[in-house]
Amino acid sequence: MKFSHKTLLILLLLASTFVFGQTPGFNYQALILNTKEIQIPGTDVLENQVPLGLEEIALRFTITNEAGTEYIEEHTINTDENGMVSVIIGEGTPINNTFYDINWDGKLKYLNVELNILNNNDGFVFLDSQKILYIPQPENGNGNRNGNIKIVNSLGDLSLPFKLGDIIWLTNYGLNNNPSLMIWDDTKWIPINDDFDPTNEFGLIVVDNDSFRNIQFKDPVTGDQVWNQTCKCIEIFDGTHWVSSKNTEAINGLYTNGDNIKLGGILIEPTIITTDVTNTFAIAGLLESTNTEDKIIVIDKSTGVLRQKPTSTFLQKKQVVIIAYEGQIDFTTPLNITNTDKIDVYRNGVRINFTAINTTTIKLEREAKCYQDDKIRIVQFY
Repeated sequence: MKFSHKTLLILLLLASTFVFGQTPGFNYQALILNTKEIQIPGTDVLENQVPLGLEEIALRFTITNEAGTEYIEEHTINTDENGMVSVIIGEGTPINNTFYDINWDGKLKYLNVELNILNNNDGFVFLDSQKILYIPQPENGNGNRNGNIKIVNSLGDLSLPFKLGDIIWLTNYGLNNNPSLMIWDDTKWIPINDDFDPTNEFGLIVVDNDSFRNIQFKDPVTGDQVWNQTCKCIEIFDGTHWVSSKNTEAINGLYTNGDNIKLGGILIEPTIITTDVTNTFAIAGLLESTNTEDKIIVIDKSTGVLRQKPTSTFLQKKQVVIIAYEGQIDFTTPLNITNTDKIDVYRNGVRINFTAINTTTIKLEREAKCYQDDKIRIVQFY
């Protein structure tokens, strides 16, 4: 259960929303997948599906038009445990010009993305190029920008009529009162990131399922994107497969629970876990068994396969039956005594208590002294 891929990393543009405030910019979220060889005991994880979690990276964003470069900035950030990063383009460290220098003239622009995994010391690697479609900038009264997006503190500040596709900037939205770009869907105002209809403003092609996606993209190229309404996710073609943050398949002893992969399930193929002196395997917190019929785990000496075996096959016993004389309480055991817990004594079928006098002799409790011809059975386990 291992896979490796030298340099393939996949970025998913999950949201691209212009955020207007004191610092203009737009959100950029990406899923970054691990480039290192990964070994996961007990499962097969499909190639390129393990996120690059908790890693320090640098992202370089370059905005270009048909004439050349308009703006460059860089961000240094850590991926979260799921390999996700989220930044606001416009709030990074400017390398060339400033974000205010960009001329949003309604013409098509491109966002080029480069990645540098700092621990790899490989420098920046080109990853992706995205179209940026024009969204007018808001009126702010300072004369520096032109546009027609209205900024409101609540939807109650708006007045009818609204037209399909109208866009506003709402300064307080949702439970956390976050600012959000909203669009009128002909019925209600919704966050523009939720507007995945066939005419959505971000130019994503929308398909009902995989079959329609394959019809729409008969010869997909690396970087093609589509909104799949079945998985409710953005899918990107990585040159071989359509991938998304939701299509990780957990098999062979793993299962998915929401966005998490957890241990548990059915093995569907022979599975080997290899350990060594350093990389050991341990299970902590096991409950103590109190059932004498419980089984124990053994390892096949040839294959290492785990098997179960009854405890009775591990405990051997030796017993002796003695016909007692009147008043007898001392008896010789069949084996040397190493542990009195491994000795059971019965008089006429009834278990009785005893003490060990020496390594070969036991003494019955005083109340259990024998009568003539009592049958004493001593069972000793070893």
